[in-house]
Amino acid sequence: MTYRKLAFALALSMTLLAGCGGSGTPASSAAPAPSSAAPAAESSAPAESAPAEHKVSGSFLMGTGSATGNYYSFGSVLAQVINSHTGSNITVSATGGSVENARLLNSGENEMALIQSDVNSYALEGIEQFAESGAMDSFAAVTACYPEMVQIVVSKDSGIKSVADMKDKRVCVGATGSGYEVAARQILGAYDMNYDDIDERFLSQSEGKNALQDGQIDGFFMCSGYPNSNVTELSLNGNIEVLTIDEEHLKILLDKYPFYAEFTTPDDQYNLGHPVTSVAVMSMLVVSKEMSDDDVYAMTKAIYENLPEIQELNSKGNYMSLEGAFRGIGGNVHPGAARYYEEQGMTVPGK
Repeated sequence: MTYRKLAFALALSMTLLAGCGGSGTPASSAAPAPSSAAPAAESSAPAESAPAEHKVSGSFLMGTGSATGNYYSFGSVLAQVINSHTGSNITVSATGGSVENARLLNSGENEMALIQSDVNSYALEGIEQFAESGAMDSFAAVTACYPEMVQIVVSKDSGIKSVADMKDKRVCVGATGSGYEVAARQILGAYDMNYDDIDERFLSQSEGKNALQDGQIDGFFMCSGYPNSNVTELSLNGNIEVLTIDEEHLKILLDKYPFYAEFTTPDDQYNLGHPVTSVAVMSMLVVSKEMSDDDVYAMTKAIYENLPEIQELNSKGNYMSLEGAFRGIGGNVHPGAARYYEEQGMTVPGK
């Protein structure tokens, strides 16, 4: 059996087990209410009873993330809604996340994926995780989805009150080569710090959570939709803080890295007694440039004309709106998606 066939088989079995977008990471009830500017669904009826200009035929593999994470859960919902309204056959695949998804798209093994806006930028420029492989221009953006907050979690016992206090502390900066490991370097850099100033540890998100819980580290960086189940679990004992990036250093980051956006927690899911302000990247839906303009147009239309259905199935969809479709996306929009946006009277970045 070829790798691609095996991937389809494995992904299909995971999708059947997961049901309608369920995952080990609960969907947040804290997402903002749907934007009043978001287009209303024309119909929630199945595709066979709704008029359609273009039916999508063929099978597509969508890379997401861990089978228990937000990307897999949200990707499953996108696939379900697009499939039901266009006749497409999108299968969701669990992967190692954004960086791997970019490489799978570039190799032609996947046709669709969710990736972070910063990773998208690095891939297009051939920097950071893609410095050795070089620039990748085989995929294009469809839409921004929801913000992924850079969350800086520390133990109260560590005495860390700000990023500047991390000097000489044991800090997990993320798995080697991960998107949030780069974010950790960028945030430290905004405070005129680097790995020479801390005792850095390279651990995955779950490993970082366990290490903090066991007192093996003082804090960790991570990038995730808010709230994150690992941080929620840690917050139950009341012994963590999540750091705010102050206004001065926030401006440094936003000016230097245009794929970031300011993000303030809308509620107190972590029981901290205060909101937290940090930077966020956007999760994005991207597709292979080999996909036809008509297919991508139909998929984009299905997303935005059935957005309430997506929002009902996964509350991360409440962050989506037509006017926010390009948040964190500077260009490289697929022509099929661009056609839909232009029909809505929007100016497409890079055109």
